[in-house]
Amino acid sequence: MVALRRIVRLFRLADREAEAQYGLSAAQLFVLHVLWQEPAMSLADVAARTMTDQSSVSTVVAKLVDKKLVTKKPATDRRRAELRLTAKGEIIVRTAPRLPQVSALDVIAAMPGKQRAELVRAFESFAAAIGANEMAPRMLFEDEPARPRRSRTDVPA
Repeated sequence: MVALRRIVRLFRLADREAEAQYGLSAAQLFVLHVLWQEPAMSLADVAARTMTDQSSVSTVVAKLVDKKLVTKKPATDRRRAELRLTAKGEIIVRTAPRLPQVSALDVIAAMPGKQRAELVRAFESFAAAIGANEMAPRMLFEDEPARPRRSRTDVPA
């Protein structure tokens, strides 16, 4: 549990830092980083590279387009859209600290296949045991809207 708390805390603190410094969630900064490494030809490409579902990536990309950090242009195949960083988005990625998500993906990619498979099996087993495997693999700290706070007068009698 100590290691799990440390990992969750690392991700949470990175999200807070991204929000404080850039007005972006860590998920948005992560997508910027992925697009900086290589522009994408579709949302599916970004979803695969971030290891999340396409609907979560779509939401994040839409926010980045609204903030003029990413451009979305039709590709030659009109069913797809080319996603690229704007100059402003590139400046943010170049000045932002390295995200734990990026480090985690690099570490996992560098693992020997057998060790990576063992890690996946262990995490999948753990997720199933605590009931988390039924949830969509959305982007960290981006997917759940804030719940409205209840006042003391809203508490049922």
